[in-house]
Amino acid sequence: MVHVKKVEIFGFKSFGFRNTTVHFEPGLVSISGPNGSGKSNILDAIIFAMGENKPKVMRVDKLRSLIHDIDGGRRGPKMARSSVHFDNTDRKIPVDSDIVEITRELTGDGDNIYYLNKKKTNRTHIMDLLDVANAGLGQLNAVQQGTVTRISEFTSEEKRKTIEDLIGLTSFDEKKSEAEKQLDQADRRLEIALATMGETKKRIDELEAERNEKMRHELLGRELDRYRAMDAAGKLRTVSATKESKESELRGITAGSATMNTELEGLRTEIEKLDAEKSAMMRDAELHANEEAEIKRELSSLLQEYETDSSDIAVSKKRTEALGSRIPDIRGDIEELTAGGQDMESRIKTAKESMAETARKRDGLSEDAQQINSRQQDILDAQTESAKRKSEIDSKIKSLDSQLNGAKLELSKAQNKQANSEKLIQTNSAKLSETENGIAELAKLKTRLESMMQNNKAAISEITSRIKKLQAKKAKFENDLEELDLIRDKSSRAANQYESKIKTVKGFMHEDYTVAKLMEDADKLGIKGLVYQMLSWDAKYERAVLAVSSDWIKALVVQDFATLVSIAEAAREKRLPKLKIIPLDAIPNLKLKTPKMAGVLGVLAGHVGCDSEYSALRTFLFGNIILAEDRKSAHAVSRAGYKAVTLDGEYFEADGGTVVIDINSKISKLTKLISMSNDIDGLFQSISIIKKYMTKKKNSLKKLDSTIESYSQRLTVSEKSLTSTGENCEHIAKKLDSAASIRNMLSGRIDALRADGEAAKSAILTSKSHIDSLSERIGIMERNYASGEQDRIAAELAEINRKKTNADSLHTEISNEYRAKSAHLGDVEAEKSRHDSRLQSLRSEEESASLEIKELQEKITALEAQIEPKKSKLSQLREQEQKLFSNSGYSVGNLKEVDDRLSELNRKERDLTRQTSGMDRQSDSLERDLEGLRESETGLKKILGAFGFAKDMPAYDVTGLIAGLGAEQESLSSLNANAPDKYAEVSYGYRSMSDRKNTLEGERNKIVRFIEGVEKDKRQHFLDAFDVVDKEVRLIFSKMTGGNAWMEIQDEDDIFNSGLSYLIQFPDKPKRESTSISGGEKTLAAIVFVLALQRLKPSPFYLFDEVDAHLDAPNSKKLANILEERSKESQFLMVSLKESVIQKARLIYGVFSKHGSSNVVTYKDKRMALQAAQGQASKS
Repeated sequence: MVHVKKVEIFGFKSFGFRNTTVHFEPGLVSISGPNGSGKSNILDAIIFAMGENKPKVMRVDKLRSLIHDIDGGRRGPKMARSSVHFDNTDRKIPVDSDIVEITRELTGDGDNIYYLNKKKTNRTHIMDLLDVANAGLGQLNAVQQGTVTRISEFTSEEKRKTIEDLIGLTSFDEKKSEAEKQLDQADRRLEIALATMGETKKRIDELEAERNEKMRHELLGRELDRYRAMDAAGKLRTVSATKESKESELRGITAGSATMNTELEGLRTEIEKLDAEKSAMMRDAELHANEEAEIKRELSSLLQEYETDSSDIAVSKKRTEALGSRIPDIRGDIEELTAGGQDMESRIKTAKESMAETARKRDGLSEDAQQINSRQQDILDAQTESAKRKSEIDSKIKSLDSQLNGAKLELSKAQNKQANSEKLIQTNSAKLSETENGIAELAKLKTRLESMMQNNKAAISEITSRIKKLQAKKAKFENDLEELDLIRDKSSRAANQYESKIKTVKGFMHEDYTVAKLMEDADKLGIKGLVYQMLSWDAKYERAVLAVSSDWIKALVVQDFATLVSIAEAAREKRLPKLKIIPLDAIPNLKLKTPKMAGVLGVLAGHVGCDSEYSALRTFLFGNIILAEDRKSAHAVSRAGYKAVTLDGEYFEADGGTVVIDINSKISKLTKLISMSNDIDGLFQSISIIKKYMTKKKNSLKKLDSTIESYSQRLTVSEKSLTSTGENCEHIAKKLDSAASIRNMLSGRIDALRADGEAAKSAILTSKSHIDSLSERIGIMERNYASGEQDRIAAELAEINRKKTNADSLHTEISNEYRAKSAHLGDVEAEKSRHDSRLQSLRSEEESASLEIKELQEKITALEAQIEPKKSKLSQLREQEQKLFSNSGYSVGNLKEVDDRLSELNRKERDLTRQTSGMDRQSDSLERDLEGLRESETGLKKILGAFGFAKDMPAYDVTGLIAGLGAEQESLSSLNANAPDKYAEVSYGYRSMSDRKNTLEGERNKIVRFIEGVEKDKRQHFLDAFDVVDKEVRLIFSKMTGGNAWMEIQDEDDIFNSGLSYLIQFPDKPKRESTSISGGEKTLAAIVFVLALQRLKPSPFYLFDEVDAHLDAPNSKKLANILEERSKESQFLMVSLKESVIQKARLIYGVFSKHGSSNVVTYKDKRMALQAAQGQASKS
């Protein structure tokens, strides 16, 4: 065990500049000496060497004051040095040496130098080594002067803080503080992560909106293309229908025009005949006739030209007006389209370059494919030739093969059906057998379970009955124990109350004890009683009576002197301490004359009452005492030679000798109390018997609880078993029903399968005979045709097909790539084509309209210029014709008839000519319309081709949809082309952030759990220490005082923000807080608290500096006993002036002061040395 072996002191405080060595031994060592001798400086030197740096702890104002300053004229350096030698045989101090020497020097300059085994070191190293052995200064192992007083004034929070410091709870606080810092950092990191995630989420939402807009824009483009294609398809249908209608109309007009032209030719022929006839008739008048004929021909031709020109002018004017109104609309559309997108060229160029590259690959593959196809075609041609020859035979074989396959299929079906039937019969038979076996097993199991249920019910009933009986017995035991406990508590309180008083009285052994012992045999000894039992007085005279009779008030009263002698002998035999006896017969008769003085109230005996037989006793005690009103009167009476007493209890002897003053004394009636000691002892024996009986009852009650618990467990097991058995029984019943239904089903299924098997056997026989017949016929046909050429062709064809398949797969991949790029290019070109086509169409239409208007205007101008001369010439010809008619010499009738016929024919000719001209104009108009329709049809087909749709696609009115989607697409013109890719990238980053957030949350939760664990460990560590201190306080206080003391936590829910209550209950006193008791009691409580605290971390040695200074002798002795007991485990170096401590010490040092320096002398108890020698001899 580590202990202080010796201390060497030089120049330290009261020890002068010479080496002073003090040797110590294990156990209790006492240091004593007069006040101011320097005895406490030995302990100060020890703690100084151990590294103490607080001047107040060593009772100086500063460290330099520790240097001895009495030898002021001493030469040489002034310094203080202290060396402490520790026994380290058990190596508790981690130094490989049996003796560990720690030295500390304090120079005059205030520098401190530390040495460990003569080697220089530092204070921290020394304190760390001592802490390992629990010998450091922080273990409450050095209790200095005033420490106990300071501890006695501790508040509840300071008591708690003291325990925390001793058990090192600061380490828990440091861990918690560090963990809270980490938690704060984790929270900040988590907040940053959450904030970053929030910003990223906002960015994701923005990108998602932009991506959706981009996708919506693309979707709108595709939808617009589709709808525009639909619109184009609808327009194409309309244009085609219109074109067909106009073509049909044109064909009708052309046919009508051809018919009219034929009719017109006939009319003209007839006219020519009539003209010839008329010429013949008028040949005679050749001049007139020729002229007239010429005029008529000119008139007819001119009239036809006139009418034709007039019709053309009217039609041209209408067409000009229509085209004039259309041109502004066309120009507006051209301006709108010209303002369209021009950024498509670069996109088209890039797409075309990519497509060109893919096209080159595709063309290369196409060439290979063409070669393969060519070879394949050659092989196929050869195969065709061969196939022609084999076709007839193959058709026959094919027919037979189909019949053979059908027969084989029927055979296979029949065989499979038979095999399946047999297999199913076996399977179902096995299942049926298993089911029947299972039903038998289930029936047996159900019987066993029903039997088990009956047994369980009987067991439950039996156990329940036993438990009820045991619980009734337990209730009776508990009632008995409660009653016994109540009796024991009341008896214990009463016995403890009187026992402490009896012990105290017995401890003093005064006359009350003697009286009590003798009064036990009062009748036998002839004792009449006690003086105070035989006399009575008024309360106003009590102080005077007690002041006079204080010595005789508890005296025994006997009848005669002989009784007195016998009582004295009995007291001597019993070795009783002291007694007073008054024999009534020996009391003389006294009569005192009352002095005639002022303030005299009379003789005191006159104011005391008693029975007549005890009047002598009254006279003996109070017959010679004068009662005075006040002190002055009593003193005057005393000077006159009388004994006097005042009403206030001031008793003056005669002649003014001594004075007895009774202020507030009482007659201590301890005799009765002492006489009760035997009863109290008997009561304690009864209490002990009750305790034993209660213990026996409690043991029986525990056995009952154990038995009840055992039966309860058995009951629980039985109930669970019953429940489980019932459930199993129900389950088995259901299984039995299910198994019975399965058995019936299997039986029916087996019968059906056997019938199917018989049917399958007959089908197999039929199919086999049919197959044999067909196989023989096929074999005959195949032998008639050699298939070698077919095999060769098939092999070549298979090889070429394999090559073609490979080439096709490559071509498909390239084609898919080309189509993808073409689709992209188509999307771009479609948009470009829509603009270009529409723009070109409008421009062509504008140019055509303008050109047509110009041509029509020129035509109208030319026709108008031509029609005026024709009109004037026509008038001239008619005038000439009229003249000729008037001058004609022919018969008017004949001429009129010919003229009428000619007029009619000419009229018809003109009508036909006019109709023909109208048809020609209509034909021309239709031709122009058809040309426009054909151009529109070609443009619409191009649009459909650009969009990738067929002209027969469904179509309906989508004008409103195109306008709406176009407006929506225009509103989405500002787009982020990278939004989809950026959205995917940021979303992936967000998922990574989410994983990071989860990691941070996990780290934070770990820190929180660690903090909670630290709090829990800290609380448990404190509660363990509190239990140790509380237990030690109870034990030590009980040993020292016989009372009770304990610790209480003021708020168990918030230990570290509340305090500790230290409750004290001295014998025969109520419990109080340690800060509310008297000074001596407070010191005692503080010492008990210090001793209890030292149990938390037992140190190998303790330094006590006059901790018992304020204790009385009994408590000091009890403290010495406790220290002696503890000194078996630790070394105690105690400065004390108490004799009880010095008596218990194995080694005693005396310190005295001489010439200003402390000197030390040693005294070693020879008995202790002898005991130590005997102990060593017994060990050897």
